[in-house]
Amino acid sequence: MSSALLGSNRVSEAEVINVPDVPFTRTFHPVHHRDLIRVVKEGIQAVNLDITRAEYVLAQNNQRMFAVYDLSYSNGEMCWSLGVRNSLNKSMSIGICAGTRVFVCENLSFSGEFLAFRRHTAGLDIDELAFIAFKSVKRMVPLLKAFQAWHEGLKGYKLTEADAKILMVEIMTNVLPPSKFHQFRGLFGNVYDDSLWGFHEACTDVLKDANLLVLPQKNKLLNDIINRYIGARDEQPSALGEFYERRAALYR
Repeated sequence: MSSALLGSNRVSEAEVINVPDVPFTRTFHPVHHRDLIRVVKEGIQAVNLDITRAEYVLAQNNQRMFAVYDLSYSNGEMCWSLGVRNSLNKSMSIGICAGTRVFVCENLSFSGEFLAFRRHTAGLDIDELAFIAFKSVKRMVPLLKAFQAWHEGLKGYKLTEADAKILMVEIMTNVLPPSKFHQFRGLFGNVYDDSLWGFHEACTDVLKDANLLVLPQKNKLLNDIINRYIGARDEQPSALGEFYERRAALYR
């Protein structure tokens, strides 16, 4: 199955549920995707939330699964989302991370930090898995609140032209391929405003075409870049920032 684009590796829940079981070994007891889906859904219901939308991706011959659940908690502009990962081939532990989806543009973003709540070890039965999933979803609620607050807080940071150029260099080095520059530039400042919120939304808009499996990692890199900028806002400008400021001064 192709993993190049989000549109080409999306699958239905039925396809995920029907992935063949992987035999247990003495030390490796893989939790099937279907079992994880069931207990995560139960955990979401147990914290009085509902799933309003579900998306699934399979990769590596169906051994890796990533799910996105949009939740019923929203502020009218965005809703909470959960990213859930699993593997049947020892490539990663079960994990869950916080996310948000902006309604108007359908942009999806994640904190990128996974709460890995269980390794695939022997001795895990479905009741224990269900309890672990419930505790994990419950722990995720304050993380969702914090990530939403961070996301909304980006609106309070207006970007100068020089700062925007510095951040563009950062994301083209670490988050987006240079081939996406014109797409990003057309969104930032035109479709979205010139705040950090607008910058973040332009980037996540471009990332909508990315493989869903790598989206949390890309989001983490993007969020780290933005957080470094916020942390250094009152410090001396970098050499690159000084270059852009001096060049801009020549044309005033």
